[in-house]
Amino acid sequence: MGREIWFKQIGIFFIYLMAQVLFFRNLTFFDGSVMMFPYVTFLILLPFGANNITLLTIAFVMGFIVDIFYDSIGIHTSACVFLGFVRYQIMKLTAPSGGYELSETPLIGQMGFGTFVVFIAPQVLAHHLLLFCIEAGAWAFIPKALLRGVLSGMATILVILAIQYLFYSGFSRRRI
Repeated sequence: MGREIWFKQIGIFFIYLMAQVLFFRNLTFFDGSVMMFPYVTFLILLPFGANNITLLTIAFVMGFIVDIFYDSIGIHTSACVFLGFVRYQIMKLTAPSGGYELSETPLIGQMGFGTFVVFIAPQVLAHHLLLFCIEAGAWAFIPKALLRGVLSGMATILVILAIQYLFYSGFSRRRI
């Protein structure tokens, strides 16, 4: 990747982090049961050809920075690293017959709405379920953690779709 692409990715990284920390941190629904974590969008939208070690390192750094601002002890870091691992597995499962073009990023305009949702939903749910299960801390709280994870995951997926339609160009070139 060229220098311009790296600078763009670093800028997007900080935009997602600042949006999470400054805006979405305080945005909760249903008495704090539903939270949105759209910062995971950055990890999901990395190019298909991103090196696994690089992806896991970026996930670790992103989760660590969010943990610092949330005063949590490794919860976001572990969930982001898990997301980095799951992303590779889901990429293998959802790849078209010819495979993904390694230089492309997963955008709704290139993948189509249905394929894009099938690609992002398991990743977001895996991140959120692990996050809330670790936060629960005891087996007695796991059912509530699972419910919070699913509801928060659905809210985050809606935010990711809104981000795609608002900020990423090319959504009108969908494949049918």
